[in-house]
Amino acid sequence: MKAPFFIIGCVRSGTTMLRNVLRLHPNLTAPEETHFYRWTDPYGTDGSQHLLSKNATLVRHRAIDGITEDEFARMLATALTRRQLYQRYMALFLERSKPGATRWFDKTPQNVYGAAMLAADFPSARFVHIVRNPLDVVLSLRAGAVMKVSSLVGASNYWLESVTNIHSLKKAWPGRVLEFRYDEFNADPQSHAERVLRFVGEPLVPGFMDSFVARPRSYDHQEALQPAELATVRRICGKWASAYGYEI
Repeated sequence: MKAPFFIIGCVRSGTTMLRNVLRLHPNLTAPEETHFYRWTDPYGTDGSQHLLSKNATLVRHRAIDGITEDEFARMLATALTRRQLYQRYMALFLERSKPGATRWFDKTPQNVYGAAMLAADFPSARFVHIVRNPLDVVLSLRAGAVMKVSSLVGASNYWLESVTNIHSLKKAWPGRVLEFRYDEFNADPQSHAERVLRFVGEPLVPGFMDSFVARPRSYDHQEALQPAELATVRRICGKWASAYGYEI
């Protein structure tokens, strides 16, 4: 089986949309989200085991993936490393979800916090980063349709810390990260999906994403944020926003 690839980055940046497009490819399958490399507690410690087994979001994700709590408990009790847990989880998920698939990938934006370890544990894996205007990310997080972050500073740092970690990943492993912007993807989903497939070494299958419909969401930043709030986001995110072509 080919090495997996990983979609990482900032929440509310189009990662779910990208995963859902790539899931349409006959060779590929992906779970809801794993979060196996998100937290810093060393694997096997009480803190790590508690987070992985009891976190309500992860319990819900396993139910979506068709993995029972008993099955996951056995994996957690016998796997010696994060990598081994990942491999066992994904082997069972692939068998259950899409037996004809030849490769798994994962979309967990917050795994960006463990990106260096993830790259070392899966040395042939590649990474896909879709980045969105930080002002849109902040407003989406504050709206809370999927996840709620009321703090302006907290929402801004979700974006800042993500792109900072991606920058370090690119410097450490040149050539293993493909990046593009949320607005660019929505303007031409077909060509960007094909870019991803070429990057990870999957064949282009005609018509595989015919059922996909882009539904981009944008915000009126001046109307939604007060001048002082805009200034705060600029102070936190401005340097990296400019690097990605967003003049905020």
